[in-house]
Amino acid sequence: MAFTAYHNISGAVAQDTELITLNDLSNKTVKSIYISNTSASTAATASIYVFKDSTNTSVSETYYLIKNVAVPVGVSLVLDDSSLLGFNNSIFSLYITVGSSDFLDVVIRT
Repeated sequence: MAFTAYHNISGAVAQDTELITLNDLSNKTVKSIYISNTSASTAATASIYVFKDSTNTSVSETYYLIKNVAVPVGVSLVLDDSSLLGFNNSIFSLYITVGSSDFLDVVIRT
């Protein structure tokens, strides 16, 4: 799958969404992630994590960059710390988890 910078996330459709698939970045790095709550009435909850599948190893690995962070109505959360966002995309994929009734836009800059 080719890298996609823009994502409309709906918790009603799927709570876990893969944002960056394994090997999608092709020698690029993530510079920032913008998470915007697009709901008109309720706060959203978001977790961003990197995930290593157990296909080639005996154990899956999950590392959270943020976990269960509340994003109020009309607010955007910006993650732009290179030490936080620097992960090896040849080993890890990037995911977001949202609440079951949450609506978020996610923009990833490389």
